[in-house]
Amino acid sequence: MSCQGNTVGGKFEELKGIIDRVKDKSRIGVCLDTCHAFAAGYDLSTEDGYKKMTDEFDKLVGFHYLKGVHLNDSKGKVGCHLDRHENIGKGFIGLDGFRRLMNDKRFDGIPMILETPPGGDYEKEIKLLYSLVN
Repeated sequence: MSCQGNTVGGKFEELKGIIDRVKDKSRIGVCLDTCHAFAAGYDLSTEDGYKKMTDEFDKLVGFHYLKGVHLNDSKGKVGCHLDRHENIGKGFIGLDGFRRLMNDKRFDGIPMILETPPGGDYEKEIKLLYSLVN
């Protein structure tokens, strides 16, 4: 979540709290949404911010619970608490943020779903994301 209003799950501590309360952990899976994380205050747009976010995610939630990623840029600035998706590279996360994620081996094998605004050229955005892979 993007920490908008009365939502739960915008901070990794909240996800940890939920996971800690579930007895059968084999049924747990989380999805990381890039715009939501950015709006919640996790700055994927910078190298330091990306490292801090992924380290915190791994420490509190654990990549073993990551089952999917929603890829979308953000119309709002980091920490804005607004869920406003933007096309890849056209928002405040920017191409460098997605380049880091696309080359992070911890995301290998995790389904990634493009979730950008309607009316965009999805094929072009998917090709753009693949072009970021080293």
